[in-house]
Amino acid sequence: MIPTLEYVKAKFSEFNDLCFEGKLPLLPFKLSNARTFLGQVRFVRDKNPDGTWHYCGFQFVISTKLDLPESQVEDTIIHEMIHYWILYNQMQDNAPHGDLFSQKMKEINMKFNRNISVIHNVTKEEHDNDTETRQHLICVSRLRTGKRGVTVATKSCLFKLWDEMPSFPNMAELKWVVSTDPFFNRFPRANTPKIYFVPSEELEAHLKDAKELVRTGNNIKIKGVG
Repeated sequence: MIPTLEYVKAKFSEFNDLCFEGKLPLLPFKLSNARTFLGQVRFVRDKNPDGTWHYCGFQFVISTKLDLPESQVEDTIIHEMIHYWILYNQMQDNAPHGDLFSQKMKEINMKFNRNISVIHNVTKEEHDNDTETRQHLICVSRLRTGKRGVTVATKSCLFKLWDEMPSFPNMAELKWVVSTDPFFNRFPRANTPKIYFVPSEELEAHLKDAKELVRTGNNIKIKGVG
């Protein structure tokens, strides 16, 4: 399912009563089209004289990018409510998902038979549901071991990566291409050299419409164009 704003508000109220004794005050709710997170509690923080932090200006954000089972949407909402519970009560955890978060998460999981986790691992089905057409600047590489992979560049780091990828350990050959195949939506955009390995047959199937890029000085263009 893809949550609506009304759904998120209703579930927040339900889980507030169930898991947090109804003590979490309402806050602004927002839907996002972000691919990089399922949910967030946004906030402003100021440093206290004793070095701890004071939190305020809360906003509850849920992404609608992925079509998830309802149980996972619910777990995402509760996950973010745990963050809000810690921040609103001005508790000082020792990490973003530190001891306080882990203790509350385990308590809720055991008491209410939930499957809240620290990190959501996106499944192949969820990746396949992301069919939005976007342009990707991709370094397609083969290592001396024979493994093949891709590096999807952040546009602002394209020239940097173009210079650095040939020095990646065990690099045998590489080329740069541009593609709008939604298959490449699943790969994080890179600022530094890294390779995500893909079976050669699968990779070739998704490169069939890609256009090779060439570079002349500070100019990068599609090969054979212009």
